[in-house]
Amino acid sequence: MKKFALTIVLIIIVFSLSSCVSFGKSMIKDDLLELKKENVHMIDGEYNYNGYEYVRNNNVKSDRAGNVGDILDVKSSLINNCDRVRIKSVPLVKDKMYEIQFAFLKDNEVKCLFKYDAELKKGMLLLKKGMLLLKNYISKCHGVPYLLGGCQVSQSRMGLTKNQNLLIQKYRDNSGALLLFFWSGYTINYAEKYKRIN
Repeated sequence: MKKFALTIVLIIIVFSLSSCVSFGKSMIKDDLLELKKENVHMIDGEYNYNGYEYVRNNNVKSDRAGNVGDILDVKSSLINNCDRVRIKSVPLVKDKMYEIQFAFLKDNEVKCLFKYDAELKKGMLLLKKGMLLLKNYISKCHGVPYLLGGCQVSQSRMGLTKNQNLLIQKYRDNSGALLLFFWSGYTINYAEKYKRIN
């Protein structure tokens, strides 16, 4: 009986430690242009740095959108006053892996450059419609996770709206426990849209 109880506890711990990112597709499905390997280059272009629409989990929309630097967690003071972002996709591996290059601009002057690898996932349940899953997965744990602490997980994906504006979706989860007594924490799943300039 003790072995059975220990096995059940270990199974619960293993399942609870396997955090994964889960994007809410209902908030973007009505305004999404599906990216495929034939049209990934359509994401290339310049966009306004500040967003024009913010969409929450329950599909509530507002115009209080942030900026590209914040949603992608760019940690540089060089991007504080930027007005545009230039994006370029470079195919790396058989049109499934891409390097997404970001150039932050202010008055036509490049202030900051950085890049993420991205993967085009079609057919997966989480990414039913084609979007680029950015390789910016972050998992930070404090204390002893799910015993005396917790974990924070986040990741982003990007695509285009039907009007070919930039769409970035962010998932952020903060969960934990105290001696296996789980508390709710929070999960934030939202998207922001940025107008295409050219």
